[in-house]
Amino acid sequence: ANAYFWAGKIFAAQYFTTVPFGLNFQGVNAWLYHAGGLDLWHEVYKPYGLVAFPMGNTGVQMTGWFREPINSLEDFNGLKMRIPGLAGKVYQQIGVEVKLLPGGEIFPALERGVIDAAEFVGPYQDRRLGLQKAAKYYYTTGWHEPSNVTELLINQKAWESLPADLQAIVKNAAQACNLDSHSWCEANNAAALRDLVENYGVIAQTLPDDVVTKLKGITKDTLEAEAAKDPVTKKVHDSFMAFRDTHREWAAISEEPYHGIISSKDGMS
Repeated sequence: ANAYFWAGKIFAAQYFTTVPFGLNFQGVNAWLYHAGGLDLWHEVYKPYGLVAFPMGNTGVQMTGWFREPINSLEDFNGLKMRIPGLAGKVYQQIGVEVKLLPGGEIFPALERGVIDAAEFVGPYQDRRLGLQKAAKYYYTTGWHEPSNVTELLINQKAWESLPADLQAIVKNAAQACNLDSHSWCEANNAAALRDLVENYGVIAQTLPDDVVTKLKGITKDTLEAEAAKDPVTKKVHDSFMAFRDTHREWAAISEEPYHGIISSKDGMS
């Protein structure tokens, strides 16, 4: 399951899956395992008699498939898009008509023009649905889901009845699943994206800067408004965002420059 499915009842749960413009795989794991995030997760779920651990992650997802190119904010006005969750609420504020469809209905709806755009997961899973046959414009990077944590849910009384050694086994198994699922997605998405571009004529590109700026502003306002509604959400929000800002400073001088170096056409390419 994903914690954000409970966001209608517990908005703070959203942060334990993902929030738009939030933390990537490395960042969310650092927050959960080493900066108090997992303790907050347990605190939020305790009143419901549950214990949770991260046990999977897709990594960064894709913005989605569009039948027509996006050149400006105006192109979203009246656009019908399959996009669930908080991202859908953000899109609605720039004129998108949000449609909620199960995965199996996305392809026929996109192919027939019932919807103009759709978000699912990433290149590998999207290719399996055949979305490349219904739309050619594939937008990166998933501002709405920079990572996507899946959760292991355990009854709290059952958890507390386990001896320490069995609890350790469960924790380590969940952590191993978390790492393996992300590694699997990274390997398969890389190969699938190349296949989509080279063999299906898919056009992979980023959203225009003005669109990203607008979405970022709406997201900030939305999250702050939700955090102001209850102290639990505010506590989680403040912890998450403080860590995101610190992590962003580190990424700006570590991961990001490195990817710039290896993407250069000089040398080892």
